[in-house]
Amino acid sequence: MKLDTGQGTDAGRVASEWSVLRALIVTMIVNQTGVVIISPLVVDIAEAFNVSVSAAAQLRTASALVSAVLAPFVGIASERLGSRPLIIGGLFGVGLAGLGSALAPTFGVLLAVQAAGGLGIAALLSMGYAAVGDYFPPGRRAWAIGMVTVGQPLAWVVGLPLIGFLADTFSWRASFLGVPMAFSLVGLAFALRLPAPRRAAEREPGTRRGHGGALGSLIRDRSAVIWVIAELSAYTGWAGTLTFLGAFYISQYDLSAGLTSPLLSLTALGFVGGSLVAHRVSQGRRLPLVVLVSAVLSGALLVVALGRPMSLALTVVLLVAFGLSQGVRGATSSSLGLQQSPTHRGTLMALRAAVVQAGYVIGSIGNALLLPLGGFGLIGLSGALLLLVGGTMTALWVEERPG
Repeated sequence: MKLDTGQGTDAGRVASEWSVLRALIVTMIVNQTGVVIISPLVVDIAEAFNVSVSAAAQLRTASALVSAVLAPFVGIASERLGSRPLIIGGLFGVGLAGLGSALAPTFGVLLAVQAAGGLGIAALLSMGYAAVGDYFPPGRRAWAIGMVTVGQPLAWVVGLPLIGFLADTFSWRASFLGVPMAFSLVGLAFALRLPAPRRAAEREPGTRRGHGGALGSLIRDRSAVIWVIAELSAYTGWAGTLTFLGAFYISQYDLSAGLTSPLLSLTALGFVGGSLVAHRVSQGRRLPLVVLVSAVLSGALLVVALGRPMSLALTVVLLVAFGLSQGVRGATSSSLGLQQSPTHRGTLMALRAAVVQAGYVIGSIGNALLLPLGGFGLIGLSGALLLLVGGTMTALWVEERPG
């Protein structure tokens, strides 16, 4: 199938759906490699710079905080520039952060480079989703969102093993060169071939821009605001849990880090599967209800997997199912989010990117406090409650809208 991306009356710029999807999927892979790379390298980095592991772990916190703070400004910029230049800029940013991290002479320089790379992550995470609304008609967006969402867990499946291999074979510096920097170059090769999409008002003539700018318009939109808050709750539960899954496997089943990584990749593969089938699951059903049901199922699986002693095989199955249901929830909620404001998709997805990054920080800090109080069972319960709160808010107060 072909899609028309011409501007105004210029219908000569046509790109296949798959050429656009390839660029957006790689964009999301690059975004997530910038997120996950610190976790497997944290011990090596701590030893190289003679700092504590806890201090080295703050590299990810710095990146997440910068992403959360600057993502709304990325959204404002997208109102004038569109998604394509910001995707290209984000790929340059993550690639340069990979190069700078590999060459960092001190821990302070590495911290500054990772913090600066947070801007690139914010651009890729928000514009990767917003571009679906730019390039795809309403009837194809649920399918396209599912495909684009696959990019994030693929970074776990492909990126994590490669990061570990390069670190073991060469050094942690090689991991920064071989994954975020090299992946960014691949992403640029695809993104530079993206045509400029039509503006929202040209694609969907019935839409109007609100007064007071994009942020002002969105803040006055009750459904859009509730959707963002619900996403913050859900991603705090999801991201906070992911942060501790590796420690859960190691401490509960006495596994090595080498054996734990493939098990984490299996949960990511479950997320891939859920993302791919989300458009079929939601077809003909109310999207807010699908979000709620998948959130409830995710929470139940999480509570059982982390709260009850059982065989390793059964735990892995439950956590793969957890990833599957989360893939359905995430892709369906993203489709619902694109409906909220056809004229301000970039800003809305940038706000979503901000709450995703905030979710990593809040979830990690919160679960670090909960772990000594109630172990992994309490972390599972906390994650389930946050998912339930997000799903309930979505089902009760987020509207389905045309487009």
